[in-house]
Amino acid sequence: MDMMDLILNGAGGAIIGPLVAQFLGGKHQSLMMRVIAGIVGGLGVGAGADAAGMGAILGSDQTMQMIQSVLEGGLGGGALASLSGMLKKKA
Repeated sequence: MDMMDLILNGAGGAIIGPLVAQFLGGKHQSLMMRVIAGIVGGLGVGAGADAAGMGAILGSDQTMQMIQSVLEGGLGGGALASLSGMLKKKA
């Protein structure tokens, strides 16, 4: 995993993560907390996918690899931001 993948995972988590959290019930957190949770979740999923050996799911082209990194980050960021928002609601 190189630095570009980490940056794209973090960007996907920061952009897509709060949007997903807003629609899945994580809206009880502030936007800044959702962005931070999105970045952390995006980096975590990206590192986990790399450790699991998930290669080129969308294709071996460099552009498709970048899109895959952004989507992985958005997925992980959205999940973590949603969970953190739901936990805030319960507390």
